[in-house]
Amino acid sequence: MMYTAISRGTLVGLVLLSVGCGHSTLTAPTASSQGSAVASPPAPPPTNFPALPGLSRTFTFDRELTYQLRDYTKQSRFVLYDNGAFALQYLSLGGEYRGAYTESNGVIAFQFEGWSIAGAWGATGMLKDGSLTVQYNLIMRLSDFEDAVYGLKH
Repeated sequence: MMYTAISRGTLVGLVLLSVGCGHSTLTAPTASSQGSAVASPPAPPPTNFPALPGLSRTFTFDRELTYQLRDYTKQSRFVLYDNGAFALQYLSLGGEYRGAYTESNGVIAFQFEGWSIAGAWGATGMLKDGSLTVQYNLIMRLSDFEDAVYGLKH
């Protein structure tokens, strides 16, 4: 009985560690087959995200926030659509992450369509003088997303 509890705890720890480590590039969350020792997490609640077409503002990477970043972050941009949709685009990787955002008094709350076994993906943005400072939640930082400052493209 004690051995089973320790084994389960070790397995959960290894799964969480593998979510945050060992990736050199961003990848979308994928379903994994799990043994009977660990129960599958519940699926996230369905969310209706707005469509992407329409008027938008584009913010391109400007600089690091705290530490040196990887090239894929340096070649990224945020496109904020007027209908509340957004796309985080990685130009060098040829992919994007989508979601919805709300904006109030220069503060932006990003809710991503993606998620991981550890929980929902989210970020906070601060708009000031044409700059967008983005800070990801811990779950995203452990999945290789990097905080950065983006400038409004004219």
